[in-house]
Amino acid sequence: MSAAVTVEGDVSPPRRGRPRRADVDAAILAATIDLLVETGVAGFSMDLLAQRAGVGKATIYRRWESREALILEALETAVAPLPDPDTGSLRRDLQTYMESLVERVGSAPRNDVLPHLLEASCYDDQLRASLEGYVRDRQSTVRTILKRGITRGELPADADVDVLVDAVLGPFFYRRLLSGAPLDRRFAVRLVDHILR
Repeated sequence: MSAAVTVEGDVSPPRRGRPRRADVDAAILAATIDLLVETGVAGFSMDLLAQRAGVGKATIYRRWESREALILEALETAVAPLPDPDTGSLRRDLQTYMESLVERVGSAPRNDVLPHLLEASCYDDQLRASLEGYVRDRQSTVRTILKRGITRGELPADADVDVLVDAVLGPFFYRRLLSGAPLDRRFAVRLVDHILR
């Protein structure tokens, strides 16, 4: 077998194996989300996933280093950041954003995916970095809202956006994952009032 030659004349090793197919990746990621909704992580297995996606287990393992890496990529694919409302008012922007968050979190089935990923990330640095990237991406809308509020003078110029993001999102996930207290529009309005007071 002859070696591949680059434009610069350097010899590079030939590619091995068949290239990844986007349709196979998409089928695996979609089947991952379906299974997570049905079974949670506790009932999730690569055997079930391979059967649902119509592929062999080896196909899955060639693409993802771990079950957790696969689950996180499936979430990234399936769950987009909430849209930016940009109503012209920081208070209305935050209320609209939080009401959308309440609707999304409230309509999603309660499951063990996020707790499992958090636990697994304690022992896997690469997964931890990927999870942090996923969280930052999902925070992008609320960061935009808060920075716009600073620009318009609705928040102090030296407002700590990182702390404000934690103040906005922390109570939602505390209620969702720990306390089980209601997540509704009334809670969203009270939280905005408290943050902006």
